[in-house]
Amino acid sequence: MYNTKNFKQSEFACKCGCGFGLKDGDIDTGLIDIAQKIRDYVGVPVRVNSGCRCVSHNARVGGVKGSWHTKGKACDLSCEKGGKALFEAVKALWQKGEIPGLRYCIYYKKGNFVHIDVGNERRNLWEVRA
Repeated sequence: MYNTKNFKQSEFACKCGCGFGLKDGDIDTGLIDIAQKIRDYVGVPVRVNSGCRCVSHNARVGGVKGSWHTKGKACDLSCEKGGKALFEAVKALWQKGEIPGLRYCIYYKKGNFVHIDVGNERRNLWEVRA
């Protein structure tokens, strides 16, 4: 199990209870490290809304086929300061060079959370969705 100061690997496990995310190698530990850096930066508890997702759970929640969640390389985060504050924190940390493994960040206004992943590089690192 890989844990940081404020996160346990189990917080990133699939919410359906299948166990995906609980074994070593299920989740990219760099993703957990990025979540910790974000938590340190915002200074308040950060919740893992969704981390690893088995293929079945991903389909049930409307995730895209082949999602980085199904590969242990993505998570959705929220906190009491809101998704916009998390989005700005991620941008600030990126600009400082503190989270070089980050490959994508989406701020979901409607859900008030951010998606981060350490999958493949994209043309655009930042995205805001309604």
